[in-house]
Amino acid sequence: MPSSDRIESRKLETYARTLLEASKTEDHVYENIAPLIAQSEASPEVLAVLAKMSEEGDLDKLPDVLDLYRSMVDEEQEVVGVHVTTAIPLDDELRDMITQKCESDLESRVFLIEHVDPTIIGGIILSARGQRRDASVRTQLETARKVMTQNTKKREV
Repeated sequence: MPSSDRIESRKLETYARTLLEASKTEDHVYENIAPLIAQSEASPEVLAVLAKMSEEGDLDKLPDVLDLYRSMVDEEQEVVGVHVTTAIPLDDELRDMITQKCESDLESRVFLIEHVDPTIIGGIILSARGQRRDASVRTQLETARKVMTQNTKKREV
């Protein structure tokens, strides 16, 4: 077994042993298995939130956070998250205009999740419910380049 595999194996064993000993101390050996499985299947975003809570000493607030999360999920069933990507941050006026347009198009309340990506040069990219609308300058330029390249190739033939 290579040295790095041996080190990794020891590291994993140390983590597992530490969890087992902590569970024994609290007499929760079997009760801790389900939450550990859930954690191992959690998304990187969820793990990042848990890490931040741990760093801030707030893990004891997790039950309250989960209660709030559940109530937000119930509310969110009626609200659609719309990812909005622009080259510069949105101002309040544009944010309101985008919100109104999206609510009209989606026939639902929306929550904007804003992203800034200077590489799109200008315009906007909207993503919601698995659909994407790309009205960015970068995409328009790429489309124009493809059209021009195709026209040039046709003439050469």
